[in-house]
Amino acid sequence: MAHSERMLFPIGYLCSVVVLLLAGKSFGENQCRVKPGGHTVLVPLQNAPNSFEPLCQPARIRVNDRAPITLRLTGVSPTEVCLPNSKPQTVTTVANPLETIINTVTGLKAFAFERASTLYSTESIESLSSLIIGTPPAPPTPGETAEQKRQRLAEEKKASEARAADEEALNLFKQLASSVIPTASTVFAKQTAWQSYYQTDLNNMAKYLSQDYRGTRYSSFQPETDPQLATVRSHLSFPIAADPQSPTSPPSEVDYASLQALADEMGTLQGRLIDSCTKPGQKCDPSLLKTVGQLVDSAKAVLLVAQDNLKSLQTAQASVVSSYTALDKVYLDFQNRLLTLHIISVANNVLTQDIVLGPDYGATDTGSVTCTTDATPSQATTDAINYSVLYQNVPALTVSTGLLTTFQRKTVIGTTPKLNQDGSFSTYFAVTDSASAQVFPMAFVNLRVLSPVLKTWPGQRENELVITNGISGGIGINPNTGTNQPEFFVGDALGFSRVYVHFGAHFGRTESLGGGFQLNTVVPTGFSGSAPINWSYHPAFSIGLSVRIAPF
Repeated sequence: MAHSERMLFPIGYLCSVVVLLLAGKSFGENQCRVKPGGHTVLVPLQNAPNSFEPLCQPARIRVNDRAPITLRLTGVSPTEVCLPNSKPQTVTTVANPLETIINTVTGLKAFAFERASTLYSTESIESLSSLIIGTPPAPPTPGETAEQKRQRLAEEKKASEARAADEEALNLFKQLASSVIPTASTVFAKQTAWQSYYQTDLNNMAKYLSQDYRGTRYSSFQPETDPQLATVRSHLSFPIAADPQSPTSPPSEVDYASLQALADEMGTLQGRLIDSCTKPGQKCDPSLLKTVGQLVDSAKAVLLVAQDNLKSLQTAQASVVSSYTALDKVYLDFQNRLLTLHIISVANNVLTQDIVLGPDYGATDTGSVTCTTDATPSQATTDAINYSVLYQNVPALTVSTGLLTTFQRKTVIGTTPKLNQDGSFSTYFAVTDSASAQVFPMAFVNLRVLSPVLKTWPGQRENELVITNGISGGIGINPNTGTNQPEFFVGDALGFSRVYVHFGAHFGRTESLGGGFQLNTVVPTGFSGSAPINWSYHPAFSIGLSVRIAPF
């Protein structure tokens, strides 16, 4: 028996070594997980189309008390900001400001003139001649006197001069009226072109900002110098051009200056042409009044349309400036985080952001990290990245409870009647119950004597497996003998996180017949009561299984 006791501890330690070797071979690491015993949790972010989900979600990890913890996000985009939260946030859908701008500009009225109005046709303008110049003078009256002839000739000369002046004014009016549409068409063509330019600029900036810049693509985010936005940058101001009315010059009030002059000059001539309708005693032609008025008012209406179009273009140009300013701010914020604040850094040709958690003692800290767009902080670019950190040293002294399986034979001695050969019955001292092994509850005190080995559970690489080895002592009440006396255990404790496997010696009480009697002999006449029992402790090999209850 002494020889078997000496073999108990070597066997336990041999089993521990075998388990450790097997664990070292099978418990692999994954780039998404923190290395057991490490303090940096690696969380790689993905490119589209899986950009909303990180490559992994960090699960619960354990570190020593007051140990610093770093959440390392890799592949961060320069257009997003990642911050820790005390709890997972609820993502609120928020429209991107660039999208709002695009929708607003899209709703602006479009303008284009494809053909002239019939009001400004050559036939309509030429018809004014008969209305303004009037009819030729009446032929001389037969038998007129010299005085009458002189008066008639004077009146004809005066009328001829008036008709010549009216005809000159009419020709100028007709020239001005016929120039309205060609002049307006040039203005509208330029305004239409620039409306398209600004819409294209907004679309290009929205596409540029929405591109995937994670991973190695971060270096392509250069809005201040990127050739893709060269045209946008050229539209941000109103430069003084040699030819302001050129289609390539930005739209301004100069575009419709000639149209303004035409409308003003036609308005001035309007009074001259309808003079007969404005003075008493003269015959007024309603057709003349109507036609001239329509032409002048139409010219002014075309001018108003050009002015309204310019206001829309100025709004669109302001939107382009605002959008580019917002885009440039995202870039400047990125440069500030990278070069000044050092919140992010470049490692392995990708952007990396370290989020350092405050150390704690004997606690479990939980929270999440969420990345949002820099332009719209309330719009998330990732799901909540949850983390849970258990601050706890690997304990040296632990208490666990469980079951002990002992190979110490169970023997219960008592009295039992037996049939004699002559047919009579006699009471004998005998073993009334027995078993080759026993199982009963036991509490263990475990003292770790070797440094812990940190691995991960097979198939659960996010959960740390702490393998320990130490000496273990236990005490329990074995009810199998029918008494409530303590029994003991001494041996090795191989721990797997909070679960222990025990190998060692069970010191259990065994029964023997006392009072000088022998087993399988007849109980003497006059003997009453239970069989006399002697108790003694004996060691036996045992295996236990327990769960740590303190510290938890």
